[in-house]
Amino acid sequence: MTSQNIITAINENLSDNSLAPKYIQLKESFELIIKKRIIANGAVLPSERKLAEELNVSRVTIVKVLEELRLSGLIIKKQGKGTTVNFPLDYNLSGGGFSSQLHNQGQLSNRWISRELIEGEEHIRQELNVIQPSKIAKVKRVRLTDDTPVSIETMFIPQVYLPRPELLEWSLYQYWSEQGIKPSTQEYQINAHQLTQEEADMLETEMSEPALMIILKSLDEQGNILEYGSAICRSASYNFKFKVQLLD
Repeated sequence: MTSQNIITAINENLSDNSLAPKYIQLKESFELIIKKRIIANGAVLPSERKLAEELNVSRVTIVKVLEELRLSGLIIKKQGKGTTVNFPLDYNLSGGGFSSQLHNQGQLSNRWISRELIEGEEHIRQELNVIQPSKIAKVKRVRLTDDTPVSIETMFIPQVYLPRPELLEWSLYQYWSEQGIKPSTQEYQINAHQLTQEEADMLETEMSEPALMIILKSLDEQGNILEYGSAICRSASYNFKFKVQLLD
């Protein structure tokens, strides 16, 4: 979203009949367009000077608004990058797939890198419990919300559960649902991750940006392994949640 589009969105969401001070109206408009994801997480806001000029308020007012947004955690100031939106995607690790969870948190899209059948390295075959001569489907893509890359997902799936990976257009879990395949258990491992230059380029960021590596294995009710792989996530783009049942 361009600077002018952000300013237009702020103006469009101002309350016409509000008797509140202008800085309160502006703050509420900012909060609305951020929380409704009219502007995406990570979007760079216009400069204080440009905001003041375009919104027809003093720079002091803009400074006050931005400081309150910063204190509430909705924006952050990055050295050399300006002020950016900070409203991560809520992702429940025990709540299903990416598409089903995040469809109402922005416009989702994929940048496909690989959809193919491969032999697979030995450790991948062992993780999936796949023996020769069966092949493995490899699905690799960059996940985007509102055209902003948020993660790189690489999954390996036994051929029996995805025989034609090149035909997969959107959600793997939706495809499985249509085929009567139901994941029952998911195992996760989460680690800090240092981006490579290739990964940073895919995510349209710098190698220094904090990232997480999530390793996932999904099984059905019979214990069959449905998928194994990883997602490299921009830390600032996600708010991970999970729920566990404590044992007696």
